[in-house]
Amino acid sequence: MIEIKVVNNGRLLKKFIDFPVKLYKGNKYFTPYIYEDEISNLMPGKNPAASYCDFKLFLAYREGKIVGRICAILNHFSNEKYHQKRIRFNRIDMIDDIEVTKALIKAVEDFGLQNGMTEIAGPLGYSDQDKEGLLTYGFEEHNMFATFYHFPYYYEHLKQLGFIEDAKWNEYRVFIPDKPDLKLQKIADYTAKKYDFHIVQFKRKSKKAVKPYIVEVLSLVNRAYANLYGYVPIDEGQMYHLADQYIPLINLDYMQIVVDSNNKVVAFGLMIPTPVFALKRHKGHLFPLGWISFLRAIKKEKILDMLLVATEPELKNSGVMTMVFAAAINNAVRNKVKYCETGPELVTNEEVQSLWSRFEHVRHKTRACFVKPIENNEK
Repeated sequence: MIEIKVVNNGRLLKKFIDFPVKLYKGNKYFTPYIYEDEISNLMPGKNPAASYCDFKLFLAYREGKIVGRICAILNHFSNEKYHQKRIRFNRIDMIDDIEVTKALIKAVEDFGLQNGMTEIAGPLGYSDQDKEGLLTYGFEEHNMFATFYHFPYYYEHLKQLGFIEDAKWNEYRVFIPDKPDLKLQKIADYTAKKYDFHIVQFKRKSKKAVKPYIVEVLSLVNRAYANLYGYVPIDEGQMYHLADQYIPLINLDYMQIVVDSNNKVVAFGLMIPTPVFALKRHKGHLFPLGWISFLRAIKKEKILDMLLVATEPELKNSGVMTMVFAAAINNAVRNKVKYCETGPELVTNEEVQSLWSRFEHVRHKTRACFVKPIENNEK
């Protein structure tokens, strides 16, 4: 018999966060999350998204042992924006037993029914900056810092339970050339001169200098991503919440902020040396002693995770993104980086995927979001 428990105290929250680490023990492709980040993501008092989301965390037990977990998210902003009545699920992990998956999904559906919802969809997070999408291809590839890894049976379970794909994402591995792309640099220089744009120059170790740009950069992301699937704008509280999690991981060589003659941000790109291999060694727990060796390890990393690229919508055909890529690629070449991972890109977003056409690249992972009506809607 499967028992579902609501996570309602710190002891259960710790078990909720640590369950995937135990489930994937020995799996070389899975990387845990930073434990302290998950605490701040999953506690309403710490996550600013709680201002427009209600959520519950559930653990599944069998004979006193945890066999699964799931997060239910009622995103009021998203439902209003898209005229939907959907309950979202995220952070779904379970043993290979369809009955466990069924019980977890039912817990989310029941929470949705209590709040008048008619559909269940996921994996989707509080916002587009939360990890989302279920891995459907590329099970022999490591996950990024900003994505989940899943066993292949997750996909099979959801299909058996009647879910259908509602959105699909591609992920690419883009190989860094041996030398700078002179043609790309020429286009970037022409664009900069034509529009009087320039890239903000930061002192190499001065990450504090990034903070004044946080709101403007992420507001640009809101405008650039506004029409993407399920996108929920980031409010100012979330902007600083995200910055607290990502600024320690930034290498300023891979952060390009393009501004116009009035110092207004018009384009932005951010990659980070992937922390997944260093994080794996620490099993997600970096305090009290893990941070130093963790940060030391990622300084030497030769693989990059691409987190965000954004352009002011009216400038998307101006060539401004060549300025971002030329600068980032030049630094990557100098630092002898091997390749970068793009992260999930909607298959319908041909514009962003066309950016990789001039580089050697391969599509090596796919993800999907799934949806289905909530059953027994009148019960």
